[in-house]
Amino acid sequence: MLLRSAITTALVAAFSVAGTATGHAATAAPDLQLPFPCGQQWRLDTWAHAPALDMVKEPDQHGTEGATLIAPAAGRVNKSYAHGNAGNMIQIDHGGGYFTTYIHLKSRAVSVGDRVQRGTVIGQVGKDGETANGHPHLHFELGYDANGDGSASWGFEGSERVRPTFDGVTYGQSDNRTWRNVTSRNCATATPEGLVSVYGVLPDGRLTYTAIDAATGKRTHGAVLSTATLGFTPKAMATLNFNTLLVTGDGPDGRLYRVDIRTNRDELIFEPPVHLGNGYTHDLLAHDGRSHLFGIADGVLRRYTITAAKPALADITGNTLIGSGFTLKTLTATGPDWLLGTTAGGQLISYRVSGAGVWQRHQLRDATWQGFGHLLSPGGGVYLGHHPNGSLHRYFDADPYDGKGDDLSGQGTVDATGWAQTLLSAQPGSVT
Repeated sequence: MLLRSAITTALVAAFSVAGTATGHAATAAPDLQLPFPCGQQWRLDTWAHAPALDMVKEPDQHGTEGATLIAPAAGRVNKSYAHGNAGNMIQIDHGGGYFTTYIHLKSRAVSVGDRVQRGTVIGQVGKDGETANGHPHLHFELGYDANGDGSASWGFEGSERVRPTFDGVTYGQSDNRTWRNVTSRNCATATPEGLVSVYGVLPDGRLTYTAIDAATGKRTHGAVLSTATLGFTPKAMATLNFNTLLVTGDGPDGRLYRVDIRTNRDELIFEPPVHLGNGYTHDLLAHDGRSHLFGIADGVLRRYTITAAKPALADITGNTLIGSGFTLKTLTATGPDWLLGTTAGGQLISYRVSGAGVWQRHQLRDATWQGFGHLLSPGGGVYLGHHPNGSLHRYFDADPYDGKGDDLSGQGTVDATGWAQTLLSAQPGSVT
């Protein structure tokens, strides 16, 4: 059900914030972008309180409540508190007398005095406060401090609010105006830094190594190939560090091997695989970059603790049963005890694992990820999806640990063809 102008009537009646109206401001307004992650689309309405705007997520408002709220421009937080009628509110001083105000928030992620940059997460959209009328939405105002008291009054007719401009387009000209499918160009997210080291296995058993720049998605080295083959048919692979792999054999006894890389500069040379032990019948493996190895067999997730850079069998302990029902097609680790995987139905799912039987599931995407045969993450919110047609696709999650997919964006392809590996794994924790 769409928001009604009655909500804003309540806003006008309920707020008790003093201030005076202002005409045209004397200084240039800040260069604002929509206060939502890059690429999202939102509906903007003035209802009966122009130039203030109420914002709900397109196309059907699904995902409005709890949506990530980010700063539309650099500034300093001058208000952050729970208002009696407006609920959780934040106001940011952008300099030159201009302030942006956000109300009805589900949560606030900044405090008074905090410095923010464009794209900094400041809270979540919600329906807090009586005047939200139970409808999740962001009430947004741009204000100009006409009376010089160091803030901008907000929330009622005659306050210091003025018409905002996002990405060069001005909104809020009159009451009862609607703008549909307004796309956020707030793309000033953090740039990942580091090198993505990707190991792979070709159909003939040879190993490959490729280095990719995390910031640009461009290959900087490789693919470098080995002359030697593994000597067994691999089933699953995890990269422990720059020169150590763990690989399971595709057999009933579940053989686990350690592969030590001697060099991957001009040619990939590795030592003969070391057989560590049996019983590792996992279809998928992932190492979290710290101390935990995760494996899935028949939908059952187990966690092992690895205590050496080049482990012997005695250095792989724990064998903790996390839970069942992990029917994933791909698996990778985005950070310590954080997993990411896709299903055959196309869902993208993130898991926070705390221990035996204790984990949280976050569905980031409902569909469209079923085409990937491998999913890789070197950390830092960088995800790589490998398609059987040989293409490798790059994604960036501005906050990989918020349990939400609204800040996840596609970054194009690393290569459209050429990735013919049957197994792929990235070194964890190499990107920040």
